[in-house]
Amino acid sequence: MVCPRNVNGLKLDEDYVKTPSGNYFVKPHLRKGLLADILEDLLSARKRAKNELKNEKDPFRANSVYGFTGATVGKLPCLEISQSVTSYGREMIDLTKASVEEIFKAGAFDGKVKKDASVIYGDTDSVMVRFFVDTVAEAMELGHIAANEVSKKFVKPIKLEFEKVYFPYLLINKKRYAGLYYTKPDVHDKMDCKGLETVRRDNCPLVATVLNNCLEKLMIDRNANAALEYAKRVISDLLCYRIDISMLIISKELTR
Repeated sequence: MVCPRNVNGLKLDEDYVKTPSGNYFVKPHLRKGLLADILEDLLSARKRAKNELKNEKDPFRANSVYGFTGATVGKLPCLEISQSVTSYGREMIDLTKASVEEIFKAGAFDGKVKKDASVIYGDTDSVMVRFFVDTVAEAMELGHIAANEVSKKFVKPIKLEFEKVYFPYLLINKKRYAGLYYTKPDVHDKMDCKGLETVRRDNCPLVATVLNNCLEKLMIDRNANAALEYAKRVISDLLCYRIDISMLIISKELTR
């Protein structure tokens, strides 16, 4: 990082960059920071560990370093870095969306793209793209192509990776969605829920049970009528006092 008054004599974008949040950093050929070395070591170790421990929880958290810089009371406070990371992240999400929708037009890649692709959701470090294909295998193939094409526009070592396919997919609003999670085209790994009452702990058990069963009927059985009838039956049982009281208890933690 460099103070704005010290960039005289340096060339913008050649010797230093101005981040979207208005902070200045010199390029590695002038001086490479200690934090950059730490992150590169973490990322390389993370990649090796993920290859060796496919079924284990990833123990390396590069984003925790970002957290250190954003904490004013901590071992590595530097708000300029955390602000720049956030602003660059937002910029890269926008670049990814624009690139995907520009590159993946109907007929592209020898006709593999059947209809103009659409980015339907973007979050902190991910985007979700609808490719309008018929099978999970086709979606995975285009997902890998998209990751490679967009990665060409990022500064190394930043790389966009294809992670998964959701089919079917229910997007309710920001940070609240559910879908069948595929990492292989043949069979789904699990039903994945984010931000819904099935995973939240601030409701009674009945809410999570009902919603989870309804989602299974919608996603796995593909039977909307069965989900509706099940919900009506539970509501009837609730109104007629046929639900065990333990299913209606909400637990809260007392804080100071």
